[in-house]
Formats: sequence, structure tokens, C-alpha cells
Amino acid sequence: MKIFILILLSLFILSGCSTSSLILNKDKELVLKYSTNDLLLTNKLIDSRFLNFKDLFVTIYKLKNENGRILFYEEAKTELDFEFVYGGLYSVMYIFDDRQEYEVLYKRNNLSLVQLKLKDSSYLNVMIQASDSQVYSYVYGFSNEEFVQIAQMLKINENDKLGELKYEALIFSSQSKALSTWTDEMVFFTPLIMPLRVLGVL
Repeated sequence: MKIFILILLSLFILSGCSTSSLILNKDKELVLKYSTNDLLLTNKLIDSRFLNFKDLFVTIYKLKNENGRILFYEEAKTELDFEFVYGGLYSVMYIFDDRQEYEVLYKRNNLSLVQLKLKDSSYLNVMIQASDSQVYSYVYGFSNEEFVQIAQMLKINENDKLGELKYEALIFSSQSKALSTWTDEMVFFTPLIMPLRVLGVL
């Protein structure tokens, strides 16, 4: 009986802790996978750019959906023997000109929906995926309305409360450029990454 109860408890915990993931599939469709559902965010690649910082590799994608809405999706991946110094949220804030002000709309395990205040006092809605310390990905350009709708879909419990989006966020046109500020100085001299920490070794 005790074993049966433990199994049920484990299944309950696992179901509540199901991870979500952002995936750019082979057809260059950006899909948000959550629970047993898939949400298609974009279905067409406009442009992409690859940045090589020796121990860190960044790919920036400009994407749009069938209604012409533009999103930027960026994936940053370290070499196998390196990792990010900071967690996903703080690394992404640093990538956007070391921003300090943000509001969390919703957080679900490895996925965070936040609104960042940029240097020019404009605001940006960013979805951040940080599944491990070697790969961070994030997508930005959502309107407030769409961001809240996505957060509502991600909610595990109906009683979960969402944060407040106090300001209208930037949305992009087909002429817009990515807003992240990747530089050698940022990666190597801050630093943004460091040699991989090994458990049990100081």
C-alpha cells in the first residue's frame, strides 16, 4: 500500500513539474511545447545570423507567422567544457544592455515570461528557456495581449496568478533588427561564460 501511495505521489509531482520547451524544428517553425500541447509561434524564417565567440555560439533568427507578426528567436550554446556564469534570466538581461528592471509575468519550471525595461525606456516581452547551464534560448517581440494569452495557456493550476504588464511592449516590423547586444567584451571580459564546474570540485 505504501509503495502504491509513493507511486501516485511521484506521478503527481512529475505532472506538476512538466517542463516546457521552445523548439525551432526542421521546417523552421518555432513551436512552444507545454504539457501535451504544441503552440505554433511562427512558421516562416526571414533571416538568420550566426555569431562565433570561440567557446560560445549564438544563432539569431528573424521569424514571422502567417499574419506577418515578427519575432526574434536566439539560441546561445557553450562549448561542452564551458557554461554560463548566471541563470537564464540574468544572462538575458545582461545580453540586452545589462538591463536591471523587469517584471515576471509567469514562470513555469524552465520557462520564464518577463517584461524587460530597455536602455531607451521602452519595454520588451521576452520568453526565456533555460533548461541547463550550457544552452539558453529566448524569443521576443510579443504584444502584451499575446504574451498574456500564452501565459494563461501555460498555467498549470487555474489559481496561479499572473504578474502585471504595466507597459506596452515593443513589436517589430519586417524592417526591424534584433535588439540583443552581443559583443566580444560582453562574452570574454565580464565574463558571461566560464569553464564548466564539476560537482565535488571547488
